[in-house]
Amino acid sequence: MFDRLGGLVTKRFVWVIVAWVAVAGIVHTVAPSLRDVATYDETAFLTADAESIRAVDVLATNWPEDEFGNSAAIVITRAAGLRPADLAYVDTLEAWLRSGEAPKVVRGTQSVRTRPELKDVLNAKDGTTTILLVQFNTPPFEPPTNEAVVAIRHHIASATPRDLDVHVTGNAGVAADQSNTIQDSISRTTLITLVLVVLILMWVYRSPVTLAVPLMTIGVAFVVAQGLVALLAQAGMKVSSLVETFMVVIIFGAGTDYCLFIISRFREEVGRSHEYKGTLRTTVVVVGAVIASSAAAVIVGFTAQGVAKFGMFRTVGPAMAVAVLVTLIAGLTLTPALMRAFGRNLFWPAHPEDLAAAGALPELQVSEELGIAPPISTDDSKRPAAAVARRTGRTR
Repeated sequence: MFDRLGGLVTKRFVWVIVAWVAVAGIVHTVAPSLRDVATYDETAFLTADAESIRAVDVLATNWPEDEFGNSAAIVITRAAGLRPADLAYVDTLEAWLRSGEAPKVVRGTQSVRTRPELKDVLNAKDGTTTILLVQFNTPPFEPPTNEAVVAIRHHIASATPRDLDVHVTGNAGVAADQSNTIQDSISRTTLITLVLVVLILMWVYRSPVTLAVPLMTIGVAFVVAQGLVALLAQAGMKVSSLVETFMVVIIFGAGTDYCLFIISRFREEVGRSHEYKGTLRTTVVVVGAVIASSAAAVIVGFTAQGVAKFGMFRTVGPAMAVAVLVTLIAGLTLTPALMRAFGRNLFWPAHPEDLAAAGALPELQVSEELGIAPPISTDDSKRPAAAVARRTGRTR
């Protein structure tokens, strides 16, 4: 199987690259953003018999017009006590929330002015604080609710009187902050992972061209895998918002590992034969079985999480299995296709036979039990004469 795959990739490398770019483009265009379809509310993954979920059902049954569930609490406070101008500002803010300028998902408001019977609940006894409740048509953690909270905060920041503290909290406020924190974590994780991968690959290969191969492979695999998982979420599968963070780590880690195996093995072999096309095919045959078996074990492990009782594990596992599978396929096809496209410029500014002969780069140690030969000898007597001459600067 790997022999046919190696032959196909080396002969039709242009079509392989075009196919991957096309698939990535189509998936990116068709699939929704994973951030829009992922579930940020982790309670959604609890089973129906969980005590907290049963309590929510009781509340919904007995208090169907719950004023605190899908709501945000705007807390207005002044340490020296609220002034008449501050209370007028609360009225102005409530009027804006009830107007057409407010976010469309705002269903209504509750304050001491509109609900005097809630005075003891909404007003502090010392007169320093009052609360303005904002109800939404959408539940917390949903993107429309989060966007509404952001819009309300922007409006408050632009119109709040001096020395008056106004903050948005409540279920919707906390949910928006949590969602924002998760997205910041994803962005930081992606940036740090990318920087570390680049530094490691530059240290290993010392070639910008060689560096481009795993980065392009990983990038395409990430776009495709993320799109496929987003499509599954859109189709009804609950996918945790944490999946994107895990996906970054898994794809970058596994993808880099697979590319290192292939490129390092190819570098060793081409240093011996000085021939590219046949050596690349042999590399796919030998290393393909190794990384495929490794990836299969990981895929099976992640897929097994699909039987977990906790819903988040039940969805994160299969999503990660999809990510690893896409990365494996990209590593076995796109990586060698890119290597074939770069040709003798793959290890620029050095030649692979020089690198393999001189030991300029650290050798990838692989067990002989897997059928991979040990690194070539560093003894000049066992090197090709041309490579020795290039390394020492002597020619016959």
